[in-house]
Amino acid sequence: MIKRLAILCIMSAIISCANDDDIVTEISLSQSIFVNNGKILISGLRNSNNNSTTKFWIDNVVTDATTFMNSLKIGALYRGSVDNSFRKTFVNKTSSNQADVYNFYQTAFMVDTSVSYYKNNNPVTTTISNPGVLSAINSFEGALFFSGYVSEETSTEAGASFKPSIPFFWDGNSSIVELPISQELFFRGTSCVFVDKENFYVGGKTSFPMYWRNTEMIKLGDLFGEVNQIILSEGNTYAVGFYNKNDSNSTGNTACYWINGELVELEDHAQANGIYIDGNDIYVCGSKGNVPLEYSACYWKNGMRVDLPE
Repeated sequence: MIKRLAILCIMSAIISCANDDDIVTEISLSQSIFVNNGKILISGLRNSNNNSTTKFWIDNVVTDATTFMNSLKIGALYRGSVDNSFRKTFVNKTSSNQADVYNFYQTAFMVDTSVSYYKNNNPVTTTISNPGVLSAINSFEGALFFSGYVSEETSTEAGASFKPSIPFFWDGNSSIVELPISQELFFRGTSCVFVDKENFYVGGKTSFPMYWRNTEMIKLGDLFGEVNQIILSEGNTYAVGFYNKNDSNSTGNTACYWINGELVELEDHAQANGIYIDGNDIYVCGSKGNVPLEYSACYWKNGMRVDLPE
């Protein structure tokens, strides 16, 4: 049984790990992966003593943001690093020479306004009432779609705090679509969203790896784990992430993906974040390492790991 301890997200662990100026702590991980014109394009992050920056690789070589963006297809959306305001960052290429940057806060606020996010550093107010959080974004045929959760206020010895309560999908215009979840399930948030012509998919952070297809909950296993990206290719549903063979919520994950619910393991002591299908080849990006302080960026092509340079 999973102990319901406070689960520290990767970035929280990274940011809190370096309190001594004499100790240099560096980690890296890859978060989004694409293949275009025969080139393998990967975005990720590097953290050095609390300083988080977005990193880019093309064909296993470190590159700059402009070269990376120019190499992407129009419509591609990748994850960047957490910004100085501790907001998650997503970048969507909208034309050959333009991209939009989206930032989402990672915690709820009890204010008299609605949930907001930032587009190109400008605040955008939604119709979603606080307290709530937008967690992820997906682009489909030029339209944007979101996942997130409504929070509930709880009292602690330290004061009021907010706990994720109701997961949702949002098309950016209509009312949110609340997603079903049982009361006894340890719900921690949503991780990703994907949309095609007929369905939407939302990854959930719970006691086990799972996602929703529309409002149907799809459970992928009984042990602790997480889905970090969902895509569809040739009629198959791919969910990528990790699970823990010891049912632990802290160390020793196994990077993996699921095809239509069938588990495919990649490597122990690793975690997967993104996936891309190019013909018969399956590309997965993530990191190797037993604990966050050991994470090092890598990717797998058809199950074979390639380490990425610093």
